[in-house]
Amino acid sequence: MRLRRTLTAVAAALLLLGSTVSPAAAADPPWLTPDKATKAAGPPNYDNCRFAGTNIGSTCFQWVGDVQWVFDGWTNGWAAVVHVQTNYGKDRYCQALPSADGWGTCNYNHEEGKCVRFRLYELKGDLVRNMSDFSRWYGTEYGSPC
Repeated sequence: MRLRRTLTAVAAALLLLGSTVSPAAAADPPWLTPDKATKAAGPPNYDNCRFAGTNIGSTCFQWVGDVQWVFDGWTNGWAAVVHVQTNYGKDRYCQALPSADGWGTCNYNHEEGKCVRFRLYELKGDLVRNMSDFSRWYGTEYGSPC
């Protein structure tokens, strides 16, 4: 019995040593650590912004200035996040202000003459839910469909 307890303790110690995670591997994936939006003075200009929305919130891409707008539609403890993807390999994530605080923005310096698309999801801690489909692709220079 004593030998079995000793072997169990040694096995547990080896498991702990073998499962050590390096600091680089311990970093959260980017969709769990989005940029925090800056409070906007008002809503986006509807004439130069490409919109997408779901029941959880809204987002739009303003090609002049490469601004991604985001709005959380529910006061439910979950944060609305927009995932912005480029056709040149960049993924960016922008978390909305709490829903009572209105529109927020994240400024991204996209490459001109390229394309972006975006989708919404909700985030709470390390839980993700209500992932929408991606929008169509829009040009970073003039907002035209790609």
